[in-house]
Amino acid sequence: MKSGFAVRFSFSLSLIVVVQFTAAVLGRAAEPTADAPQISDPQLEVVCFARAPEIRHPINLDFDRDGRLLVIESHTHFRPAQYEGPRHDRIRTVEDTDGDGRADRFVTFYEGTTFTMDLAVHHDGGVYVATRSEILRLEDADRDGVSDRTQSIVRLETKGDYPHNGLSGLAFDFRGNVYFGLGENLGASYRLVGADGLALSGEGEGGNIFACTRDGKQLRRVATGFWNPFGLTSDILGRLWAVDNDPDAMPPCRLLHVVEGGDYGYQFRYGRSGRHPFQAWNGQLPGTLPMAAGTGEAPCEVLSYESDGLPETYLANLLVTSWADHRVERYTLRPRGASYEAERHPFVQGGREFRPVGLAIAPGGSLFVSDWVRSDYTLHNHGAIWQIRRRVPVARPPSDDPRETLASLHRPLREAAARRLALDADGREFLRERLRHPNQFSMRVCATALDALADSDDDLRSVVEGDADAELRAHALELLAAKGSQRPTSETDPPTLRLAAVALLHDPAERPRLLTLLDDDDPFLRSAAVRQLAASPDSLAEIDAAALSPRVRRGLLLAMRAAGHDNAAVLDRWLDDSDEEVRFLAVKWIADRRLGDLRPRVVALLDEPNLNVRMYQACSTALSRIDGGEVSDAQMAEHFLALAADERVAPNRRVAALRLVPANNERLTIDLLRRLIGNADGGLSLEAVRALAEHPKSERFSLLEEIVRDGARSDVVRAEALVGLAARSPAPTAMLMEFALGDQPALRDEALRSLTGESLSDDVRGKLSALAKQHPESASLVARVLGATDPKRPPHTDLEGWLKRLDGPADAQVGRRVFFHPKLAGCFRCHRIDGRGREIGPDLSVIGRTERRHLLESILQPNNLVPPHYQVWLLELVDGRTLSGMLVRTNLDEYTYVDAQGHLFQVRTTDVAESRPAPQSIMPTGMVDRLTDDELRDLLAYLGQQR
Repeated sequence: MKSGFAVRFSFSLSLIVVVQFTAAVLGRAAEPTADAPQISDPQLEVVCFARAPEIRHPINLDFDRDGRLLVIESHTHFRPAQYEGPRHDRIRTVEDTDGDGRADRFVTFYEGTTFTMDLAVHHDGGVYVATRSEILRLEDADRDGVSDRTQSIVRLETKGDYPHNGLSGLAFDFRGNVYFGLGENLGASYRLVGADGLALSGEGEGGNIFACTRDGKQLRRVATGFWNPFGLTSDILGRLWAVDNDPDAMPPCRLLHVVEGGDYGYQFRYGRSGRHPFQAWNGQLPGTLPMAAGTGEAPCEVLSYESDGLPETYLANLLVTSWADHRVERYTLRPRGASYEAERHPFVQGGREFRPVGLAIAPGGSLFVSDWVRSDYTLHNHGAIWQIRRRVPVARPPSDDPRETLASLHRPLREAAARRLALDADGREFLRERLRHPNQFSMRVCATALDALADSDDDLRSVVEGDADAELRAHALELLAAKGSQRPTSETDPPTLRLAAVALLHDPAERPRLLTLLDDDDPFLRSAAVRQLAASPDSLAEIDAAALSPRVRRGLLLAMRAAGHDNAAVLDRWLDDSDEEVRFLAVKWIADRRLGDLRPRVVALLDEPNLNVRMYQACSTALSRIDGGEVSDAQMAEHFLALAADERVAPNRRVAALRLVPANNERLTIDLLRRLIGNADGGLSLEAVRALAEHPKSERFSLLEEIVRDGARSDVVRAEALVGLAARSPAPTAMLMEFALGDQPALRDEALRSLTGESLSDDVRGKLSALAKQHPESASLVARVLGATDPKRPPHTDLEGWLKRLDGPADAQVGRRVFFHPKLAGCFRCHRIDGRGREIGPDLSVIGRTERRHLLESILQPNNLVPPHYQVWLLELVDGRTLSGMLVRTNLDEYTYVDAQGHLFQVRTTDVAESRPAPQSIMPTGMVDRLTDDELRDLLAYLGQQR
């Protein structure tokens, strides 16, 4: 198994610890050790609460109802042959009995599980434990610190047995329902069975999040499309959050706002890397949802902080452990349409032997972090528990009166008070009074009160209709929707409220509103509308799709798919749609469900002469799935290579196949490309030259020069070979001058482009000056070679001025050569189009759907919008150097970045003193300054063709 893949599984470790309230808040400070992590907030300190040999291999942790810390201690995770520890994992109670701030009592609460992943304590005192294959509920009825009852509430039946991609990530809502994650399971089929016998199954769809009652009944799938959702948390408004590890080639990992029915884009059946066009990592595909933020590498836990043991600025923050980046991060949320985006603030940073996994809030409000310590997957007998707390503790007066504790910042106290008050009429009236206090703190109390009063429609309606806080109103509306109540909404309502209201649109008369939502710009609203439409499957076939816009048709297709309309007649209709994205989604539907009856239609699509590479890959994938094959990156590359080399296959299909073979594939040899270049079909010959230009071996240059000098070939093919030769160092100046001074315009211009940046003799410079006078159409190219600039250009911020300046005819074929030219735009170093280029930045194969104005703005001002998965990082190294780049992939502690010139570089995390997000894009701001007006005009024409 490839190491990068295994690394991300290993990051799923979640640590567990138990500590007493008096030790957490009032205990004397323990001396920090030399390798203690550092904290950036001067109000806080980090102290060691426990470490090996007393606690070893800690995973996740939580506090029980008596204030004791419970910790999962792993003894089965990659267990060495001669390991002498316990045969099974243990849950340990860890206490500080003498109040000195260090644990001194370690008792086994429970022992007997294997591959134990997570632990969480329910408000009723039950201790829930997630192992790879089972979720258990443990109870300590006599409260002696030892479990005396074990109940299995959910079991996973599968042949998958890798430790880190099964069940994990436990969370509870206010009502006590259980949420948990299931990893991608290496694509193996599975059956998930609840305590009432209800079973759900799947295979290859990626990770999922499920929910059930506290006793394991009414099992349901909440959302799908994850890699490994190791950590879950439910905040005070009932919003569910997850941290998700990323596939091998698609950093960063993700912080996700999880909604019912949400699809977050990843499917293991289409390969580990996450690069297949049927996969999405940030909502790129219709029907998939974006991340709130990228996280540090290998997030293991997420926690919604609601307490008073940390400064007030931490309230409502999401806290995340980053195992591979050796740090703990906090995220502040801000609304983004119907969902949220988050900003990262790392606040605890350790060295190479700080591997944070689990998080728990102590009864006193301080934070406990479990530490695996080593990067080793095998058991190594190390481990630690750290406490993060205020340097000057804040006293919390004790009280058993629920009317007083309802005002506590500590969420468990507040929610326990609300549950007690909701038991009688006087208490419920007190809760209603709290709903009338319009301030941020009261909103927190009200959120608790709403859940406690959710049996009353009137209480909920009063908040929906009259409260000033949009998020609280949305929460109340969600509770109403869960009860099946109706409440009208308007288009002027805040997006969060509109999202909650979608679940109320049950009546067939509301169908037009749902169809309208399918055309909304907000992906969460579109997703909710798809889910609601799918709930009435019989009515979907009656909708006249021909009268709808393309985006609405895409949503309708997704609704029909979700409703189970897997029949040939329905899919025939979508495969004939005029919108390519609709046809693409229809092919994906066939591939996902392995709909063999549609095989002839897919084959027919492959024979279409103008099929682009994306659709070609989609159809090939569907056929492979139907025929029982796998769709791994390596297997599909071999498949396409065989097609490209097969002379019996139609040339247009060979062209598409060749584009899908990575240039560094060892079987894509120079000899094979030479044969393809000699093919009589001009399209195949041209594509082979383009593949040769990307080939990693230096032997390519001699063949490219041979092609350039072959006068029997077309100028287009020879010009493409010149683009490939531009990467040669030192440049073949004499040959380039030969063509620069020649009679073929296309070759002259490409030779001039390849001379850019070269050191030239006075004689050559004189010849070029004469050339500019003889051929004024090439004068701007000569001027660039000679180092001249145009002082009359508008500033980059003057979009209107540039649009006017670039108006006029353009040559898209030249624009393609500019895109792939190593000395000019160099876009190919990060972007792909129709299979050519690199998969670092966004694939631009359909960028032509974007209007010209936006295309130009993204080139002139690339820093205006930087998606989280293309974040640039400023790296300050311990040796004093400063680097910047975008994270491309990781392998253990070695991270690979790409800089603004498209060059890859590696950095070990132990060599990084500090990393922080940069405001700029990886795309260079001054790219336009390296291009002539004609080249920029041609580049826009080329990009505009990619539809």
